[in-house]
Amino acid sequence: MKRRHLFTFALVLPALAGCPDNSSTSDTDAATEATGDNTAGTEPTTGTPENCDGIMVSPIDESACMPEASDYMPRSNNSADDSWPACVSDMGPYTLVAGTPGAQARIVAYENIADLLWRKSSPTPEDFTAARDEYVIAEGLESRVSRREDLHVDPIPMSDWDPQVDSDKQCTVASNVTKYPERCVGPAAIQPILDEAFAAGQAGEGDPDIHAARIHGALDWFLYLSIYKEANTCATETAEDCDATWAYYTGGQSIDAGIGLSAEVKAQSPGTHERIHDGIMAVRCWRELTKDVDTYPLLDALTPEQVDLFEQGWEQLDQALHRGLAVVVRGNMKAYIDAACAGEARAAIWADIIASAPGLQGEAARRDSANAKVLSDLWAMDAPTAADVAAGVVALDAIFPCP
Repeated sequence: MKRRHLFTFALVLPALAGCPDNSSTSDTDAATEATGDNTAGTEPTTGTPENCDGIMVSPIDESACMPEASDYMPRSNNSADDSWPACVSDMGPYTLVAGTPGAQARIVAYENIADLLWRKSSPTPEDFTAARDEYVIAEGLESRVSRREDLHVDPIPMSDWDPQVDSDKQCTVASNVTKYPERCVGPAAIQPILDEAFAAGQAGEGDPDIHAARIHGALDWFLYLSIYKEANTCATETAEDCDATWAYYTGGQSIDAGIGLSAEVKAQSPGTHERIHDGIMAVRCWRELTKDVDTYPLLDALTPEQVDLFEQGWEQLDQALHRGLAVVVRGNMKAYIDAACAGEARAAIWADIIASAPGLQGEAARRDSANAKVLSDLWAMDAPTAADVAAGVVALDAIFPCP
């Protein structure tokens, strides 16, 4: 079984003015730099196609990918052939622990923002205002972006906790955001991108398609982190967060009809989409297996065997989520290459990529430092060539080959 090892990594965000990152720049400075006024680099010259001889992005091929022996496999003979005990998830579809999760409404808001901004050309200031209204709905997306933690990173030491703030909201404390920007990635990095892009779009400043693309990429990064986080707090805080895990990915839809991030993953790789869904169902299965009459004991009250089973399911989900965000980024990289080779505008595509791709950098560095360096160097470019981005696709595929 693969074990989750928490690790600390430098928050890698692109230098948007076209200069490579300076190794002496602090994590906080990097997050600030990424939200500066020059929000997407300079639009590459359009109308003159690049020489793309020999550049080719291979189709996604996951035929050699195999599940771990410890994985939960509800789509294979309804889990009868895997090592997991029979549970509520075996026959599907997803079974709610409680009522409709709040995350479902957040994905509806994401879809409304998409229709207003990146699913149309040249959104107006009024479109950005309407989209921001969706973003700031009470208990909506903004309320969670502003406190989102990356659970892949070591937690904030309890010695730095504010005793007046709940344990899962320590990243709302300004000093913690400054001191632990990698952990507090929502307020340190994602929220500044969103705030600046909304403000510029509402003011009619710059290219609206670039602002819309930055919002898209940043929200995808947030959703990827949120699915993983809710799967953890389903075990450590409240069982209802299992439902939020499912809703953040599918928007409350079936595996065949997901919206939000699930639709984007499925468009690039149906196999990866299904593996993410399997991971979500694994966490839900585990939660039911540990139920005690009408209560759901938290992780610290369970046996080592029950804790191990949770680790299996959570890790299964995590592996698939890494691949999920990777194939979404990869799809945008392919679109950028196509635009460069055709001599078409591509700054907005790049803006989307560099607003979401940093979410993969920590895991990339843990898996493959050499290829992770290829990616971090790429994200730091202002207007890469098609060949630069094609080399990045090769590195991305090497790091994240399977869900």
